[in-house]
Amino acid sequence: MDFSIGNHGLDSLSFNGQSLLVSPQSGELQPQKSVFRTVLEALFPRSSPGVAKRNESSDTVDLTYPWGRISCVYGKQDDRLTMRIEVSNTGDKEIDQLSVRLMELNFPRFPDGGPLEAGMFGFGFKGPEWPLDQCPPSIPSVADPQFVVPIVRMDYGTGALNFCSDDVECSVNVPYSTNFPARTHYPLVITCRDIKPHASKTFNVSLRFGPPGSRVQDLSGDVLEAYAKKYPFQVNWKDRRPIGAIFLAGPQINVASNPRRWILNDGRIDVTTEQGKTAFREALLKLADNSVKVLKDVNAQGMITWDPEGEEFLGSCYYGDPRLVPTLAPEMEFKNNGVKSAIDQYFEKFRAAGLKTGVCLRPQRIAMVDGRPVHRATDDEQAVQILREKIAYAKQRWGCTLFYVDSTATEGRPFYPDVFQEVAQAYPDVLLIPENESMRYFAYSAPLNSYVHHRVTSTPAGARMVYPEA
Repeated sequence: MDFSIGNHGLDSLSFNGQSLLVSPQSGELQPQKSVFRTVLEALFPRSSPGVAKRNESSDTVDLTYPWGRISCVYGKQDDRLTMRIEVSNTGDKEIDQLSVRLMELNFPRFPDGGPLEAGMFGFGFKGPEWPLDQCPPSIPSVADPQFVVPIVRMDYGTGALNFCSDDVECSVNVPYSTNFPARTHYPLVITCRDIKPHASKTFNVSLRFGPPGSRVQDLSGDVLEAYAKKYPFQVNWKDRRPIGAIFLAGPQINVASNPRRWILNDGRIDVTTEQGKTAFREALLKLADNSVKVLKDVNAQGMITWDPEGEEFLGSCYYGDPRLVPTLAPEMEFKNNGVKSAIDQYFEKFRAAGLKTGVCLRPQRIAMVDGRPVHRATDDEQAVQILREKIAYAKQRWGCTLFYVDSTATEGRPFYPDVFQEVAQAYPDVLLIPENESMRYFAYSAPLNSYVHHRVTSTPAGARMVYPEA
């Protein structure tokens, strides 16, 4: 790997004799602009204070702004181009987020690769096997260390490249191609966060080159280790046997005397009379007995019941709040002159057979509006508290330790992994199974990657690189 530095950034960059810059302009250090902003400034040029200038006394290029300075020191370590980027904030306000384009690379063909995320439901569980600019919709182009190890892998035929945040402090991103339809030019962008007023913060970034087909572990093993050290694996669950899924109700049932849509007896349930409630209880406990047999036959560790509250209001299912069973499905509390309610007896049958039990949770609160349950959006802090309350109830009442967590998103984004970190720390003896996922979720949970639902057969390869026990 060879490079040279000019007045505004890199003048040249090559690996094994293959040039990767179209011109020195491609190597300029500059603020990252949206496509819209680039077009606007081309139509209406204006002077910009953010012009890169070289410090002749060192391999450093500086960008100066009214609010401070960005400085980049270039270096070489074997086949790595290293960049130490210092952001100095001389202003009185914190810089929440700052994006910098380090360079724009020109590949001999369109590269394959991307971040090490598997995406929603783990569809990319084998790793980034697609063209760089054609990642599945659920996989963002940015490798944000809040969610995933900050590495973007690229294989361009004559070589391989890992774009890394070495200290796992900033995001790295290869957001798009700038030369359609050839799709060989790509900007490399970092995003730095939380620069306090009158303070400086340093970010270490690198481009790591290797032969075609190079593994991430070989080029960037130290970054994988640094990420695992910063966000250590905390799942205390050694059992890898199957977990059964039980659904007691379904939208296909539409019987007036069975408003919760129980599928027992093919939906022929009448919860409006004592006799009907007795039949419901008997059918529920029979289903439990049959389910125990099935689970034992496949050597399952336990089961999760998705809908003990029933499914009366289809637009709100799954409710994900076991505390509302008495309100939303009062027939579940029917004792028929017995000591225990139907739902308590139901869960006890599984525990008596040595099986773990669980329920579906949602990290939102339910409000009754015009007699119907409505989920209210929550922020991350609220989601932690709600999940803790619901887990506490299910653990205390039914001994539950398996929890599928549905709808793990707030407005516009999935919950930060910190939500599951805090819940897992509060309840280290439970297994959380969130619907959404990012790599860091695997440090605290086992996201729902299902062969039945999604034809996914293993933990995503990227997650295993960082967390071998995931």
